[in-house]
Amino acid sequence: MNPRNLIPGVLLFFSFHAALAQVGIGVAPPRFELVLAPGESTTENAAVFSKNTPDQQITVSIVDWTSRPDGSLVALEPGSVPYSASHWILANLDPFTLERDGAHSIRFTVSAPADPNLEGSYWAALAFTTEPRPVNRKGIVALMRTRALVIVYVTVQGTEQPAAELQGVTVVTGEEDGKRFLVADVANSGNVYLRLNGELRFVDTAGEVVRRVPLPERVLLREGLVRYRLPFPEDLPQGAILAQVEIQPQGPAGGYGGPPLYGEVALP
Repeated sequence: MNPRNLIPGVLLFFSFHAALAQVGIGVAPPRFELVLAPGESTTENAAVFSKNTPDQQITVSIVDWTSRPDGSLVALEPGSVPYSASHWILANLDPFTLERDGAHSIRFTVSAPADPNLEGSYWAALAFTTEPRPVNRKGIVALMRTRALVIVYVTVQGTEQPAAELQGVTVVTGEEDGKRFLVADVANSGNVYLRLNGELRFVDTAGEVVRRVPLPERVLLREGLVRYRLPFPEDLPQGAILAQVEIQPQGPAGGYGGPPLYGEVALP
């Protein structure tokens, strides 16, 4: 191999899915949503498995993570985020060999500190990372490493205060292709993470809804921001004059305690 064709970089793929054949490993369940009182502990089991891949050496670590407004994830060192639960997780971090089409179970304990000042939601993740392997892309060999995350949310029992704000709704047009998008920003103003669901509606001059588009579910972290960038349907009727977005937040226990978030904007 020509050393000038070797890129000493590492590409990391982050997975929340129970199975990902295209990257070789998956995890189940993809997340744990725990509610604990201060000083309380729970022990859980997660599994990592492979599909159609040779035997792989897997390293285990506990990481922090955050999400960008567009929904992409960033893994970080433990203790890097303000509401980190990374130091609450105890697990066996010894490397192991994951056999082809095999599975490996890992047992871990989550302990909420006995601190009366704790409130709201905290989070971290168990990370399963493969050893680097060469991948040939158009004649260039790169080292690729795959990482799958098991997300762990911990909410302090009895302290939940879910709240969110729709900060703005606008219509933007792509400079190159002229496609229109509705852009909506949602900010978390409470102390727990939220799941966001809802729909985008288009209304005509008669006040009738002519198109409904379900929104993809997004997770809104504490003090976080989610930005929806929703393309207009290609078959949108010419008579549509108004876009409405309605978003229903849901807290860790399934409730929210407030009306859906609503915004509208006239179509240019």
